Amino acid sequence: MSHMFRMLTKKLPPMQSILFLVTRKASQLSTQRYDVIVVGGGHAGTEAAAAAARVGAETLLVTQKIHTIGALSCNPSLGGVGKGHLVREVDALDGLCGRAGDWAGIHFSILNRRKGPAVWGPRAQLDRQHYREFIQAELLSTPRLMVLEGSVEKLLVTDPNPEEPGSHRVTGIHLANGSHPISASSVVLTTGTFLSGSLFMGQTTSPGGRIGDAPSSTGLSKTLRERLGLRVGRLRTGTPPRILKDSVDLSLAKLHPPDTHPAPFSFMNTHTRCKPEEQLPCYLTYTTPGVERVVRESLHLNCHIHQDTKGPRYCPSIESRVLRFPGRSHQVWLEPEGMTSDLFYPQGLSMTMPPDVQLRLIREIPAMHRAEIHTPGYGVQYDYVCPTQLSPALQVKNTQGLFLAGQINGTTGYEEAAAQ
Repeated sequence: MSHMFRMLTKKLPPMQSILFLVTRKASQLSTQRYDVIVVGGGHAGTEAAAAAARVGAETLLVTQKIHTIGALSCNPSLGGVGKGHLVREVDALDGLCGRAGDWAGIHFSILNRRKGPAVWGPRAQLDRQHYREFIQAELLSTPRLMVLEGSVEKLLVTDPNPEEPGSHRVTGIHLANGSHPISASSVVLTTGTFLSGSLFMGQTTSPGGRIGDAPSSTGLSKTLRERLGLRVGRLRTGTPPRILKDSVDLSLAKLHPPDTHPAPFSFMNTHTRCKPEEQLPCYLTYTTPGVERVVRESLHLNCHIHQDTKGPRYCPSIESRVLRFPGRSHQVWLEPEGMTSDLFYPQGLSMTMPPDVQLRLIREIPAMHRAEIHTPGYGVQYDYVCPTQLSPALQVKNTQGLFLAGQINGTTGYEEAAAQ
């Protein structure tokens, strides 16, 4: 039996054994000095921790919730035009996301196939639960890698090594629970949308980096601003409401089947875990003039959109698209969230209006005229560090031993964060 086949048919360990493993290891942390501490368990953090351990570094990954390591915070997909090649570059360096995509994928397609191979974009819809389980199983079976559940309050900062450039040196972290500091030669911050994060829905604002999860400690952002003197700004993103599948009239949407021969992301694999005939389809529909009407009528109820229309944003909300391009019809893709999930992810309908207005808006689309919302959409604002302050190695120029990766640098999606 080939290595590929064993990888794609292996049984992942149950979460109970993973939590026991982490708890058992955590008792040793305060007395050990690490080569690398990675803060954050998203796409950038998991790849950074695994990469450091692979090259022989004693590594610690600190995350607020162990069970959300590897979570797909927004769209349950990987790859696409301008992004799929990044997944394969990560895989060429023995990274995780390509193999995880082959394990968790439920709809594989090569975008732009009518054009030349240079612009093809491998893409897959993913099963959220399977992706998270794969990443957690890989990390917690990686030698020299320990995982700790906690929140980083601040960085340990000392005088720099005079033989190297920089005004400061980071030597470890302090946790928010007041435990002993943990020392390391290098610290990698991959805080995603959690660094002083705020959630927006209608006129309501609350602290958070993702619905149901608290933001990172404000002390960490303060360290970056005041102690290290870094230029820190705010970025915005958002997510659409999740729609109950049974409430959607799919006869009014255009069926988009997957490729009949799924192409794996990983060079290690000759096939995907999901059999070709078991893949799930996606569906395409469009906004209507009624959608634009609801957006304009509800602007006074939406405190996020007035900032959203200014400055860069990777996932523009439907509100900002309507305001920037009035009178146009916009695509909405209905994408499955998992093999057994009863939810659709409506890509293209990121929104931050009040929940009752969100329901009015989605019902202006014919295929969703009776749709029901499982979880409303919301906006996120978070701190990022101006990336011109980094070296080509992503080390902070004025601070020895401190590296940044992912959305803290203003990246544009899972793939770029993982690649960094």
